[in-house]
Amino acid sequence: MKKDKKSRQLRIITLLRNSKEGLSKEEIIEKIEKELKFSDEIFNYIDITFKRDLSDIRNDFKTDIIYNRKDNLYQIDSLNIDDSRLDLMLNSFKIYNTFLGFETLPEHIIPEKRKSTGLENFGIISEAIAEKSYIEFNYFKYDTNENEHKKIKPFALKESKNRWYLIGSYENKDDLRAFGLDRISNLYLVDQKYKKAKEINRIEAYYKDSFAMFTEGEVERVVLSFDLRDGNYINSYPIHHSQKSDFNSEKNRYIVSLNIKITLDFIMELMSRAWSLEVIEPLHLKQKMVSIFKEAYERNKNN
Repeated sequence: MKKDKKSRQLRIITLLRNSKEGLSKEEIIEKIEKELKFSDEIFNYIDITFKRDLSDIRNDFKTDIIYNRKDNLYQIDSLNIDDSRLDLMLNSFKIYNTFLGFETLPEHIIPEKRKSTGLENFGIISEAIAEKSYIEFNYFKYDTNENEHKKIKPFALKESKNRWYLIGSYENKDDLRAFGLDRISNLYLVDQKYKKAKEINRIEAYYKDSFAMFTEGEVERVVLSFDLRDGNYINSYPIHHSQKSDFNSEKNRYIVSLNIKITLDFIMELMSRAWSLEVIEPLHLKQKMVSIFKEAYERNKNN
């Protein structure tokens, strides 16, 4: 079954990612067969199937498996991995495999209760993207508190801050638009095809210099300072891929620099660390943050 094949391939990737030195073919096969004994898959992992799996991993996951003839070991070429896409699949796979061992959701797994994802539309949007089909839906506007009807050419699904967004364009336009899946309702496929989709690398480039989904403005150098605790949080979960961090032992603070567009999303992210944040540059960002904090103080001070 296709599901079983993908399951094996994801298991191989996981095993090799967790083994820096690499694994022999015999070790991989033994570990995969052992894991499958605890799942609903019954499989005798023969050599030809192993070779096909390695080939499919290279083609389907764009992940190179290198064979070290000297040591008779297989290793993942970490330089050619798209970690974000691969991590999404592997994390979903790990959660799915965890649930297989239980008849119901176990009590010790506690999901986020406030999350609104809109994932009920994920499958049909993905199908529309693959088939280059128009979609129509109602979209809830936060600024007007009303629904607007949309007809969109769907190009991609993008995750940002635990929310999923549809990336697409209006019928007769080329500029990219983002629509939160949790704000979409009454979605359906239209019996109408569009000819050319935006290339995924162009969509990724469109968001490359931004934090989250807002993209307006120019890229600027931003230098921030955080206390030890916040600096460690930010190092473990970087704000942006351009982030560089240095520790100032004299002041016991981290100096964090980024090349990024200063958007509303980015400012809101900085506000979440307001108790230790110091904006070093640019000056207009420091002034913007001071203005926000002053207005917040006036709203919340005791009269």
